[in-house]
Amino acid sequence: MNTPTRRTLNIFIALVAATSLSIFAQAVLAGEFVSQTHRDGWIDAHGIVADVVAGLALLTMIFTIVALRKSHRPLIGRTITLFVLVVAQIFLGHFITDFKRDWLIAIHVPLAFIIFGGAVLLPFQAIGMRRAAVATVGVAAHTAA
Repeated sequence: MNTPTRRTLNIFIALVAATSLSIFAQAVLAGEFVSQTHRDGWIDAHGIVADVVAGLALLTMIFTIVALRKSHRPLIGRTITLFVLVVAQIFLGHFITDFKRDWLIAIHVPLAFIIFGGAVLLPFQAIGMRRAAVATVGVAAHTAA
C-alpha cells in the first residue's frame, strides 16, 4: 500500500470536511422548512445547498479515485456511494417539490439520515488516515536513525 503525501491527505480532509459540513447544512435547512414558516424560501435554499453538496461530493469522489486509488481503495467505493446517494436524494427532492409526489418523503428523509451518517464517518476515516501516515513516517524515521 502506498502512503499518500501529507498534501494529498490535507486536500482529502478539506474536501471531506466541506462535503460533510454542507450535508449538515442541508439537515438544518430541512428542519427549517418543515416548520412551515417561510416554507418556499427554505425549500429554495435547500435546493441550492443540494447542488453545492452534489458538487462537493463529486469533487471528493474524483479526488479519491485519482489521488488515493493506490493507497486507500475502500474509500473509492465509499465516496462513489456517497455521491450516488446524494444524486438520488436530489432527484427525490425534485420529484417531491416539482411533481407534488409527497409520498416520496418517506424515502427522502430516511435516505437523508443514511447520507448524514456517511458524512459523519468519512471525516473520522480521513483523520485516521492522517494518524496512520504520521505513525508510519514516525516509525520509518525512528528506524532509519
